[in-house]
Amino acid sequence: MTEAYLDLLKAFNFTEMQAWIAVISLVLFTSSLLGGILSALTFVNSNQLQPRPLTQRISFRLFLLSEFMLWVFVFFYHVFMIEEIILAHIVYWVSATMMMPLLAIIGSQLMLVAFSSKVKDKEAELKRRARSVREKRSKAVEAPGGNPAERAMSRRVHKPG
Repeated sequence: MTEAYLDLLKAFNFTEMQAWIAVISLVLFTSSLLGGILSALTFVNSNQLQPRPLTQRISFRLFLLSEFMLWVFVFFYHVFMIEEIILAHIVYWVSATMMMPLLAIIGSQLMLVAFSSKVKDKEAELKRRARSVREKRSKAVEAPGGNPAERAMSRRVHKPG
């Protein structure tokens, strides 16, 4: 497996520091995948089943950190180590940049599929609670003197003139 990845790097004309590129890529790709998994697990285990904004998700924060680390490495590698950049390198780095959010999405969707029954149970519980709250409110409105509009009208009608 390692030799195949190093051969892939040779196809992109990476001749120096291939092991470093492989390790950095592996760490960053794994962190993106794990970020997606952690994000989905926190969503599944939370009390609220309302999606959080993108900027508040663990996967997004890890994605930003891994993208930053990737581009710092790219800058260091091409400016200080080999002092050049060719089109094949650009293609590799752009594809690596695009792969990280894809891995986060894949990890997140795998966990959501794995825990879909738990999510459905929580959604059913949430609907049951909302229904009971609506029933309590409707009973309070239907009770004599419970409707605020009817109370206001009864005070207005019986006002001594």
